Amino acid sequence: MIKQQRVSLDEIQLARAFAIIAVLVVHSTSSGVTSIPTDSVLFPIYNFFNIAGKLGTPTFIMLSSFVLFYNYFPRETNTQLIKNFYLKRLKYIIIPYFIFSLIYFGLKWMFYYDYPSLEVAFTKFIYLFVLGKAHPHLYFVFISFQLYLMFPVIMLLLKKYDIIRKHSLWIGVIIQWIWVYLNKEYFHLTMKGSISLSYFSFYFVGAYLGIYYDVIRRKMKDHVFRFKVICTIFFVYGGLVILYTGYMYLVRIGVYNDVSTFLPKWINSYIGEFAWSTHALFAGIGLFLIAHWANVRFNDKTKQLFMEIGATSFGIYLIHPLLLMMLRLVNQNGSTLIYSIWQVATFILISIGSWMLVRLTQKLFLENYWIIFGKLPPMAGKGK
Repeated sequence: MIKQQRVSLDEIQLARAFAIIAVLVVHSTSSGVTSIPTDSVLFPIYNFFNIAGKLGTPTFIMLSSFVLFYNYFPRETNTQLIKNFYLKRLKYIIIPYFIFSLIYFGLKWMFYYDYPSLEVAFTKFIYLFVLGKAHPHLYFVFISFQLYLMFPVIMLLLKKYDIIRKHSLWIGVIIQWIWVYLNKEYFHLTMKGSISLSYFSFYFVGAYLGIYYDVIRRKMKDHVFRFKVICTIFFVYGGLVILYTGYMYLVRIGVYNDVSTFLPKWINSYIGEFAWSTHALFAGIGLFLIAHWANVRFNDKTKQLFMEIGATSFGIYLIHPLLLMMLRLVNQNGSTLIYSIWQVATFILISIGSWMLVRLTQKLFLENYWIIFGKLPPMAGKGK
């Protein structure tokens, strides 16, 4: 078993901060890519930020896996450990997820849907809750819950078999792509984005990093090794982000169908999935590296700001679509430039507003705030 020294995980909070900012960027630009004319000079900018930013949720999955394996792998696996693991997830993840599922379902029922009876509404809610579909962004919690169910089994396998542990980076990628192929050719499930198998590469990369974190940190002190790793990751990421944003740009302006006639069928079948998953995987690893750099390079005030964003990221993730729905009720007619200024303002408002609501809830509800936003550390500089 790999024994590792316990070290500060400030880097994880910083990485979470970068990930939630990416999520907010994607959601803030989501209306722009459908509202801005595709021949506008601003459309490629909207497309780039909306597509390149689609790394937040996969990065959260990778970071969650890292934290789980970093914390639990060195410990003896027993019934009490597993019991405490699930109790914490139920208390700090599932209950807030239920609360927000209920909130979003209630709002949509009030403004958009008219269910014939309370029984029908209740049945519909249970269906949406179970599948993480009460609001689009809640699929992340649904995926995470699936991975929580598998965590003890995967951890025991990695503990027992050295070959699986040492090659877990590749095993996760292989499992994910076997699933992608089988679903494409045989299952044809439309909700594959809500199935955990679609994220196994992120999950296993997180597991590998969590298990071998101490070893990797020592290796990264070698300047030559660090240079090779950083250059490889960011060079590959650069190529993939160009591929993914370029592919989606061609799709959105209606040109890709013409281009696709010159490509083999298998490329056309899998290019979207490949571009998204590999781009997000290298982006997540890149954010992990940037977080370690930021932990050393940021001054105290800047680090404190991003640490606070990371600490409240789960709450921000849960509530920001609610603020976004409210802001989009504002009349946005006008020139493309004015519309774009409002989109930037929207990003700022939902970012600050979400954070304020999370911390205000913690302050007002004291010990019971976790029912709404899960477990939160105190603000930097504040006592518990």
